[in-house]
Amino acid sequence: MITKECGTCTKCCEGWLSADIKGHKMYPGKPCFFVEIGKGCKDYNDRPKYPCQDFSCGWLEIESMPEEFKPEVSGVIMHFKEDGENSYIVLSKAPNNPTAKYLSWAIQYAMSKGIGIIWYIDDQSWWLGNSEFSKQMELDHPKKGTQNK
Repeated sequence: MITKECGTCTKCCEGWLSADIKGHKMYPGKPCFFVEIGKGCKDYNDRPKYPCQDFSCGWLEIESMPEEFKPEVSGVIMHFKEDGENSYIVLSKAPNNPTAKYLSWAIQYAMSKGIGIIWYIDDQSWWLGNSEFSKQMELDHPKKGTQNK
């Protein structure tokens, strides 16, 4: 079994996602206060459980995910989220939209696991999942595109 590592990838901390880390806001355009881009976390040993230790990077967790989909290579972050009863995959721009190859792979993976998936193309959100998941996405992302199984 191959063990994947972040290495020089710091996409999850570079300000493509939103979080509050020890009172410091991170959001699109504003990296984590503690990140040294391309190197890692300056406070790694004391990083908080949420969101840092709990962050679930798809590329690290899915052994079969191709090397070309590593966030620092693809410019897309695949991560897992839970919202009430729903566990689902999120594809976040970092800074790229997912390619057709990446999106196809991710949708097939989500369908094989029976979980929902949401992705963004520019500022438009799209999702695929069961009716409960779709209803939740419609509430969370009003006036956005939808797709249902």
